[in-house]
Amino acid sequence: MLSLEEIVGTYAGMVRRIATVYERHPDRVDDLVQEVWLAVWQALPRLGKAEKLKPYIARMTQNICVTHVRRALVRKAEPLDDTVPDAAVPVDEATDHARQLLRLTEAVRNLPEPLKAVAGLYLEDIPIKDIAHILGISESNASVRLHRAKTFIRMAFGDDS
Repeated sequence: MLSLEEIVGTYAGMVRRIATVYERHPDRVDDLVQEVWLAVWQALPRLGKAEKLKPYIARMTQNICVTHVRRALVRKAEPLDDTVPDAAVPVDEATDHARQLLRLTEAVRNLPEPLKAVAGLYLEDIPIKDIAHILGISESNASVRLHRAKTFIRMAFGDDS
């Protein structure tokens, strides 16, 4: 059985990226990530095979983030931030890549909830079969949602093809 430190070391990036899809504010992303690791720590005695950890942790992260969003909508604590990143000419290739990544993250954030869930997990290289299992939907439904999410994202990038 893996230790919590090994699990965190392996899946920290995935958890943070999924949380970033649901929350714009870095400090709240940190809170979500911490909440996920607390849940993983509590579930550690029940965790089984190491090869099943990625979908399990992805599902746990997804559930915690969705709950976070629902609570925020009920509270209506603060309005959404609709700022668009500056589209000025990039300084270098790394900056351009960072801007593209930011645009992709914003496009995924703006997807309807069912599409956002599929897209966020797909971006973590989770197979469609596992995405369907994580979300409790059929593979064909997951594929349709992914296709729709890709269409929305292409439209957000101005690609109508």
